[in-house]
Amino acid sequence: MRKAVIVLLVFFTAFYTFNSEEIYKKDIRNRLVIQGIGIDVEDDNKYSVTIQAIDTNAQSASSSDSASQPPLKAYKMQGDTIYTALKSVTETEGKIPLYSQNRIIILGKSITEENMADVIDFFVRDVENSSSVYIAAAEKTAGEILEAKNGQEYISARSIETGISSYEYDARIFELQLFDLINRYNSGTKDFAMPLLSLKEEKGEKSVEISGTALFNSTKYREKISKDETVFLNILYDKLNNTALSYDMDDNKKVSLNIVDSKTTRTVKIKNGQPVFKIKVKMEADISEISGGVSSAMKDKDIEKIALLGEKYIEKETKNLIYSLYEEYNSDSVGLGRLIYILHKDFYRKNEKNLDSVLQNSIYEVEVDLKIRRIGHEFIMG
Repeated sequence: MRKAVIVLLVFFTAFYTFNSEEIYKKDIRNRLVIQGIGIDVEDDNKYSVTIQAIDTNAQSASSSDSASQPPLKAYKMQGDTIYTALKSVTETEGKIPLYSQNRIIILGKSITEENMADVIDFFVRDVENSSSVYIAAAEKTAGEILEAKNGQEYISARSIETGISSYEYDARIFELQLFDLINRYNSGTKDFAMPLLSLKEEKGEKSVEISGTALFNSTKYREKISKDETVFLNILYDKLNNTALSYDMDDNKKVSLNIVDSKTTRTVKIKNGQPVFKIKVKMEADISEISGGVSSAMKDKDIEKIALLGEKYIEKETKNLIYSLYEEYNSDSVGLGRLIYILHKDFYRKNEKNLDSVLQNSIYEVEVDLKIRRIGHEFIMG
């Protein structure tokens, strides 16, 4: 009888303890609702992790106006590993980090210029991390991005996420989600690209801007390309939709197109021991504007001319970017090496060790088919 009582006491104690812990975890006031994670490395080789989180204490004390933005708070911790740095916030704040609401991961220059394998490993192993979270590089430190304030309020990680997600409507912005990075890394393709963030200040007003796209080789930062060049990177990635594209006519006028649909296909053949890549781009576009206007309704030959000039412009700029990627930056961030592996495994295995040189000396053919879908209302300017 006595043994049975002891067993019951142990059971109920364990049950009560477990449920107390679960209740503690579920109470939002006891969780650190993370909105952004920034990772840097300090001079002493320790990780410096900055997190931006919803201030649940201030939130519960404030009004329940759902339209108002929740108050934010930034924390900076150090540790020998990313995990120990993040864990230390629990010791100081008494709250358990909640990663599932995280909006963005930002990697500082001290991380991107070194091998990022350890950083990727942490986010792969932690089950709470969302694989669809955006990942970006900082021109300087990730900490300064997440600690930046405009007046009394932090520049929110949510607003940075919104800026990156606008890539669907602005091809000058490149986007990378964590699962994309992990898949490329696990497939053996360690070259990739990600959006590049910078902190700007003008007339006392601070803002976080997407300043371009960072290119990587073997998980190390190689070079930055401009937002205008990013358009053609998105073409190579087959990610160009609902965006504006402008180019010069030969009569000192500029035409602006609205790209409503775009499809890029990539193939490769081996000819005389050399890869020959064929990149085909099919586009549909509307004419949005012609600088200086037109003096009469547009004729078919005028539309054909605009389309032809557009095709030549896109072909030229896409080839220029390919040249920069492989000749100047040594970055296969669009994954053409992987394409060789998929279609020509024997050739890939023979040349795997000198693949960079093979890609530098490959032939790249770009073919663009641009269809002008609408030209606007017909009218005559007097």
